[in-house]
Amino acid sequence: MPSPSVCRPSVRRASVRRRALVALVGVAALLLTACSGIPRDGGVHEGQADIPGDDPAPVFLPSGPQNDADMEAILRGFIDAASSPDSNYDIAREYLTPAYSEDWNPDTGVTVDDVTGRSFTMLDEQTMQFSVRPVAEVDASGQYREIDSNEPVPLPYSFVLVGGQWRISSAPNGTVIDETTFSDVFSEQALYYFDPGFTWLVPDLRWFPRGASAPTKIVRAVLAGPSSWLGTAVTTAFPQGTALTADAVRVVGRDAQVDLNSQALGADRVALQRMKAQLTASLPAGTSVTITIDQNSQDIGELGDNAPIVNPRVDARALILRNGEFGLLAASGDAVSPLTQLSNAVVALNPTSVTVAAGHTRAAVLSAAGVYIVTAGEEPLLVDSRAALIAPSIDSDGFVWSVPAGNPNEIVVYDRSGAATSIESPWPEATAISALKVSRDGTRLVALLRTATETRFVVTAIERNDSAPVALGAPLLLATNDGVPLDATWIDELTVASLGRLPSGEERILAQRIGGESLDLDAPADTVTIVGSNSVRDLRALTSDGSLTVQRGLGWQERLDGVGLLATQQGIGG
Repeated sequence: MPSPSVCRPSVRRASVRRRALVALVGVAALLLTACSGIPRDGGVHEGQADIPGDDPAPVFLPSGPQNDADMEAILRGFIDAASSPDSNYDIAREYLTPAYSEDWNPDTGVTVDDVTGRSFTMLDEQTMQFSVRPVAEVDASGQYREIDSNEPVPLPYSFVLVGGQWRISSAPNGTVIDETTFSDVFSEQALYYFDPGFTWLVPDLRWFPRGASAPTKIVRAVLAGPSSWLGTAVTTAFPQGTALTADAVRVVGRDAQVDLNSQALGADRVALQRMKAQLTASLPAGTSVTITIDQNSQDIGELGDNAPIVNPRVDARALILRNGEFGLLAASGDAVSPLTQLSNAVVALNPTSVTVAAGHTRAAVLSAAGVYIVTAGEEPLLVDSRAALIAPSIDSDGFVWSVPAGNPNEIVVYDRSGAATSIESPWPEATAISALKVSRDGTRLVALLRTATETRFVVTAIERNDSAPVALGAPLLLATNDGVPLDATWIDELTVASLGRLPSGEERILAQRIGGESLDLDAPADTVTIVGSNSVRDLRALTSDGSLTVQRGLGWQERLDGVGLLATQQGIGG
C-alpha cells in the first residue's frame, strides 16, 4: 500500500501558528480575498474588474537591478522581486538574461522559508548557491504542505555578464518567499468537487497568488481536477477535456464570466447546473458565475432543491451524558434536552462513546459489550464484539466504522442491517490506533495512529460503490505533536484536530486545515476527549474527572462537571 504522500508537517513554526489562528478561527476570512487590487500575472481582458467588497491585495513594488551590482546583490534583488507576481513577474525577469527570461517558470511552486536560515555562497566565478530553510511549500497546483526539517535546501544560480552587468542565466524554477511575505502575497481558497452521489460539495484547499488573475487560476485548477489523495472520493461535473477558451476569466462587477471549450457541450442541463454550482462554491464568496461555451450563452438555471450541501454544520450545543441523561446541553445552565428517539436506548447501553448521525435518529455506540447501531424505533443492534474497540464513527450513508485499538489494520464497516465489510487499511506499518473519524460529508476520514517509532495523524479518501465504502485512498500526513496519541475530531469541512500527551506529561491539541496551516493549542490538564462543533473556538474538551471545558479568551474554562461522556454529532439535518 502507498505510504503517506507528504513530508511530516512541522509543529514548531510559531509564526505559522500565529497566522493559522486567523485562518482557523475567522471562517469568513478564509475565503480568497485575492480577486481585487493590482493585476498580477496572466492576460486581462477588457472589462475585467476588481471584485468589490474584498480586501485588496497588497501592492509590492520591488526594485529592478541596480547598475554595477555584484552577483550577490543581483541574486538578493531577484529573490525579493520574485515575491511579486505583478504582470507575470516582470520585475523579477529583469534580473535574468534575455534568453533565460522566457524559460524561467515561476509557477512550478513556492518554497516558503523563515528567513533566518538564508545564506549565500560562491561556488565558482559564475555560480552562487542560495540556501534556505523551508517551513512549507506550495506546488504548481496550489497544494500547500508544512515541512518539518531544519536541513537547508541549496539552490544553485548561474550568472553571465550582459552589457557589462551581471544577470542570472540559470535558476531553479519556482519562487522563494519568506513566510511573512507569503501570507500577504498568497491566500487560500477551497476548490469544490462532488461526492459520487452529487449530494455534497467536498473542499480541496489550494493556495493562489492574490490579485486579479486569481479567478482564472481558481477556475483552471477546478477544471484540472482534485488533489491526488482526494481523487478516489470525489467527482467533477465537468466533462473530460473541458478547458477555458480564453487566457483569463473575465470578472465584471462580481460576475465571473467563464467561457468553456466545446467539450462542455456534452453536458446536459443538470450537469451545467452542477458545473455552475461547483464554480460558484470555488470562487470567493459573493461571486456569481456565467458560463458560456465557445462564446455561446447557455440556459442553465439553478439546481434548486437538488443543490448540494456545503460545509455541513452541527447543533452548537454540546451532546453529553450526565446523571443518566443523554442529550443536548442548554446554552446556559445544566439542563439536558434528550434526543426524543434515541436517548433512552443510548443510556440503557451504559455507553463509553457515542456518535450521532445527522438527523439524530441513528447512532454508533460503544459499550462494554462492543459497538451497537442504535436506530430510532428499533432495538439496539450489536454489530462488533471484538475486544478493545475504539470509539466508532458513523457516516452520512449510515455505515458504522469500527476498529480495535491494537489492530489498526482490522477496519470493519457495518451497514444498517449489521452486515460487515472489511476495509483494507492504507497504513500497514501502524501498530495502534486511537481515533478514526469520518467527515460529515462521508468522503474522508482521519485516523490518529502509532507506528513503531512515531505518532501519525492522517486523512484519507473513502472510495464507495453505490454508497457502500469499499476502499481507502493513500493517506495524507497531517501535523501532529510527538507523544501519546489520545483523540481526534472534525471541526468543520476542512479543519481537524488531534489530542496528544507530550513527553512532559501535558496534553496538547493541534488543529489543522487539511491542505493548510496548523495551530498548536493548550489543552486542559488530563483531557481525554475532544469534540468539534462548528469552529476552532467552539472546540470542546472532556477531562478524566468529568469536567466539560470550553475555550475562553486564551485559556479553557470549566463549563460543567459530572459529565460521563461527550458525544460527536455528524450534522443537523438528515
